[in-house]
Amino acid sequence: MKTQSVSSYMLSNSTRNIIAKAQAELVKANQEATTGFVFDKGLTLGSRTGQSISLRKEHDRLTVLTQTNGLISERMTASQDALSNVIKGSQDFLGNVTAMRGASEGRSIIVDKAKGLLQAATDLINTSYNGEYIFAGENTDVKPLGDYGAAGDPARAAVLQSFQDYFGFPTTDPQVANISAADMKTYLDTSFAAEFDAGSWSTNWSSASDTLVKSRIAPTELAETSVSANNAGFRQLAMSYTMMAELGDIGLNQAAFDTVIDKVALTTNQNSTSLAGAQSFLGNAQARTKDATDRLTVQINVLNSSVLDLEAVDPYEAANRVEALRTQIDASYALTVKIQSLSLLNYLK
Repeated sequence: MKTQSVSSYMLSNSTRNIIAKAQAELVKANQEATTGFVFDKGLTLGSRTGQSISLRKEHDRLTVLTQTNGLISERMTASQDALSNVIKGSQDFLGNVTAMRGASEGRSIIVDKAKGLLQAATDLINTSYNGEYIFAGENTDVKPLGDYGAAGDPARAAVLQSFQDYFGFPTTDPQVANISAADMKTYLDTSFAAEFDAGSWSTNWSSASDTLVKSRIAPTELAETSVSANNAGFRQLAMSYTMMAELGDIGLNQAAFDTVIDKVALTTNQNSTSLAGAQSFLGNAQARTKDATDRLTVQINVLNSSVLDLEAVDPYEAANRVEALRTQIDASYALTVKIQSLSLLNYLK
């Protein structure tokens, strides 16, 4: 009978291969135990790998949409808050204006209030969210309104020029005391009002776009999710404040002043109605966005379940494999130490 020799080198090399293989398996098992998903999708799923990739891509796409919808909703909330503040200021102003009819005192006070409210409304219309102007329409990188009271402002220059062109003298001329109520009404309904129509507004007041922001709130659904500073309500609002700011304390007789008051009150009522309509429009867009997000969330959950069915591993089984592999590696290391300590000299003593 032939006896085959076994060297300590062969034994040592054998354990080394076992350790290397076990360490590689441990890396895979550790990842599966940590992530809950298979280490190598292609190897594990085979022909179903394409299905897994498609599900994951759709899951990621819908997740991005829900995140975008969150930003859109926050932007619309900021718009609603700004509109609410603008409307509140307008309604408070209406009460002050109505009380001034027939009054000969306090004109400077209501004029100062109108100027302050015009500046406050301008600041609100120029509100930005996440680096974008929310009332600029598609021109989100451009501030919608300029500063009406600033030197050289084209809007104020055009308003004052319209007065001079119509009456033949500026607002600082003493002749303003002779303007009749009928002439003042005609001026306010024609030349003055023309400074706030769509064309003049875009030329002298606003840099906003008439085209509203369209947002994709679902894979097949677009929604207009903004209000433009060119909205009729904003134009009427500016008209009310400007009318009082420029004409309220220039020395008009009582009849002409009361005509201004009546026109301011009418225009203020109109802008409140128009801006309330803008709020309703945004509210509808908010509801659509929420509904779309809810539907997307359901789809994401379904896709997530499908991915888990394909790729998920049993966490307990993965943890047991990790422990088994660690035990095997530890035993192999111990055996390697034993083998390396073998020496012929130990048996020749």
